Amino acid sequence: MTLSQNDGTKRWNNNAEQWHRLFGENDLNRRDLLDPLILQVLGNVKGKQILDAGCGDGYLCRKLAKLGASITGAELSQKMLGFAIEEQERAPLTISYYQANCSSLPFLLDSTFDVVLTNNVIQDMDDYQGAFKEFSRLLKSGGTYLHIMNHPCFMTPVWGWIKDDKGEKLYRKVDYYFKRGPFLCPWGPSYGMQPTVYWHRTLGDIINDLISCEFRINKVIEPEPPESWKTEHNDRMDAGRIPDFLVLVCERIAKEKE
Repeated sequence: MTLSQNDGTKRWNNNAEQWHRLFGENDLNRRDLLDPLILQVLGNVKGKQILDAGCGDGYLCRKLAKLGASITGAELSQKMLGFAIEEQERAPLTISYYQANCSSLPFLLDSTFDVVLTNNVIQDMDDYQGAFKEFSRLLKSGGTYLHIMNHPCFMTPVWGWIKDDKGEKLYRKVDYYFKRGPFLCPWGPSYGMQPTVYWHRTLGDIINDLISCEFRINKVIEPEPPESWKTEHNDRMDAGRIPDFLVLVCERIAKEKE
């Protein structure tokens, strides 16, 4: 099966309503694991210009705008973006939304943003290298690119937990790590969502392409679950065995003209 960016976008359009209802600000991984980390890394965002590239339903745009940031959200899925716009019309904040592919944002000016972030977006993109080039162009010298994705070492074209006859998780299977390109990633049956298109790249691919786009990687974070999950969400504690996510805190190297 040949999978394209159009296939990926169509699937996200089909899943948009369920995702908006079940995930975004309602997702434990975001609410308890990733969002606190994002706010810790960015610090005081008041007055900062931030691009949420691949903003989905805009939940993180709203969270950052409420803290005083000026937000630009870009999203390729029309239906996902529709939910973001609905929320903006219901309760206006300092947010501008655009329907666009993150690898091509010509309507945004060079050296505009203090922060660019991608919150579990790059794995949904065919042209991730084009996106890195755009982020490099759009960031001010010394600006931050916060890259968050499913950990490429543990989410590969063949992956999943191997269980015993009682359903207990024994170990995580990962295979075909060097098989770059798209594959279909299923969601749990309870979510009512169709598989989405996931583009696999190696950790080395990601890091080396960031370096080639004039980013310095200042910190590597593999988030561990919060202590509260041990009692409140013990079913999520397998995230304490293998990291689900990879976070790279990158700095745009100073530009010659600035």
